[in-house]
Amino acid sequence: MFTKKDLKKNLVLVHKMSIYSTSVSTSIIDPVFSSSRRCEFRLPDREGAYMSNLRIGNVGVTTTAIAPYALGCGVASVIKRIQLMDGNEELDSLREANAWLTFKSFFRPNSEAGSIKIPEQGGAGRGARSGTKMEIAVPLPAQKFAADAATTLASGEEVFTGYVDLRVIFPLLDQMSHLNTKMFPNLRVVIEYETDQARIIRVGGNAPVPTTPVLLADIIMDDALVATLDKQMMAKPIMFDAIEVDRIGVAEIPTTNVVGTGALVNQSLVLQSKGFLGKYIKRICIQKSSQDKGRYGGVATDLNVKGFGANGSLAMHLEEANLRINGRNLLGGQGYVTAAQMAMGVADVWGEVNSFPYAALESVGGDLAAAPCKNGPAGLPPTLPSLLEAGTGGIDVARQSALVGQQAYIGFRVDERADNLQLQYQRSGRFQIPAPAAPGTNTAMDLTLYAEVTKILTVRGPGEWAVSYA
Repeated sequence: MFTKKDLKKNLVLVHKMSIYSTSVSTSIIDPVFSSSRRCEFRLPDREGAYMSNLRIGNVGVTTTAIAPYALGCGVASVIKRIQLMDGNEELDSLREANAWLTFKSFFRPNSEAGSIKIPEQGGAGRGARSGTKMEIAVPLPAQKFAADAATTLASGEEVFTGYVDLRVIFPLLDQMSHLNTKMFPNLRVVIEYETDQARIIRVGGNAPVPTTPVLLADIIMDDALVATLDKQMMAKPIMFDAIEVDRIGVAEIPTTNVVGTGALVNQSLVLQSKGFLGKYIKRICIQKSSQDKGRYGGVATDLNVKGFGANGSLAMHLEEANLRINGRNLLGGQGYVTAAQMAMGVADVWGEVNSFPYAALESVGGDLAAAPCKNGPAGLPPTLPSLLEAGTGGIDVARQSALVGQQAYIGFRVDERADNLQLQYQRSGRFQIPAPAAPGTNTAMDLTLYAEVTKILTVRGPGEWAVSYA
């Protein structure tokens, strides 16, 4: 328990943890507007100053049948875009929030993922443990499920919902000690919900509907402490690394001049990114997703969503990637030329990854769908059906796990202002004659670039503030 004296001595801790004492009171704020597409909260100015550890509670969905939440981000999968605003002016925001939070979940250790994030957020964690069948349990067993509200409430149970710490979504909040409504008189949190149900739950056709969330905010009751924090905020600008997003489309690999079974066609591109021009970029993460959403499942012909679905990042065949910034290549030679180099690049740039075997590889081999197969390598993630329970043909034949090749991101450390930014990217398509029923990795895709862009918040006084690029 912290006293007033402790709070004043430990100002650094104020924005990093929930503190409940005689100086702090928690307020539960209902949305002023809530629908299946959008939700908005307003923080009343009459309550003074809030700590920066804002949380959204009761986050989740109700469905027409029990279905597990999306792998990677759990209940937060329902959030497509979220903004922190003062009136009509934006303080911070995040687009493609569910896909970004899926990427961030790969950096949690098993203990945090299994013991904290899964119970709190319903599956928002990675984890691996070996089993007697030489397969890997992914995710950890305590995954949470969305459920039909009418059925569960009738039986005395509750629909599972979780909470989301907004400091994870808004880097600005992680650098602020507090939010004083005298400085920001019209604070709002605006949520835009995901409409693609295959990115929310793992079984399609269940019509997920967002629950009505609440905003949890801790009010600082000590006026002297608030005055001290205000002086500190106005004395020095606040620097933070906002996550900005740019998306580049990549066309389908053409089938012209394809000769012979297994013909290989290269696709080499120089792609211009204009979303970060003139901005100081620290790090970039590139997510690769298919434009053909049906390949992820969750549709009438295949209701089970494959692995992380569109929230993950697909491995392509014979990929190469380099970033060209301000007229020079960031990496020497051809840049990343193997899947191992790309995986190591992500770890070097973003930190230690808690992964499972073959997460960044396009295939494992040995588990063909043409005949019953039981020779999957040790450590292979679970298959559906299992490799060890192979059928006799058709869709019942065991095949490669959908989790293989769904954690294939590309990472770059830039640390430079981008006046010109180009991505040099290459992949190959292998075509069979006659063509197989599934197009494989030759289809059109999207490259989504998430960049840490340095911004500065300058507060001059009540209602007088500005966010600018560094």
